[in-house]
Amino acid sequence: MRNSQIEIQMTNNFLKDNYYWKQLITIFAVVGLKFEIHCWREEIEEIKAGLRFGTVKTTEWEHGTVIEGVIDDKFIDMLYSTTKPLDNRLYNKMTPFFSIFFENGFSSEHYGTEIHILSVPIDNTDFTELLEQLREHAVINEF
Repeated sequence: MRNSQIEIQMTNNFLKDNYYWKQLITIFAVVGLKFEIHCWREEIEEIKAGLRFGTVKTTEWEHGTVIEGVIDDKFIDMLYSTTKPLDNRLYNKMTPFFSIFFENGFSSEHYGTEIHILSVPIDNTDFTELLEQLREHAVINEF
């Protein structure tokens, strides 16, 4: 599985927490790597939260804000302490951020309901176990 790309699509709309999303963050958020957070323009509180850890990146995206920065322990703690949003009319959101991208090829998109992993961890025992647990709640595709 070392060279696999993985796509995880959350299908269980009844998950009461974001435990699995946090477990993935724990594995892939690495201090020193760059990150981007994408928020829709009207997501004022989410933009403010992201700006505590990075700066606005100039982009062509007219409907939102992109924040870039470098992952540190405080950023990881913020992500890990994020509670599952209650607003789930369109998505069973795992995170308040529309998209989060890490330099190592991990992305959390559509509020954490779609995860893309371009490179699995070298020591992937915990990751493999987590994927097995996730199969109850998600469709997992490996390419």
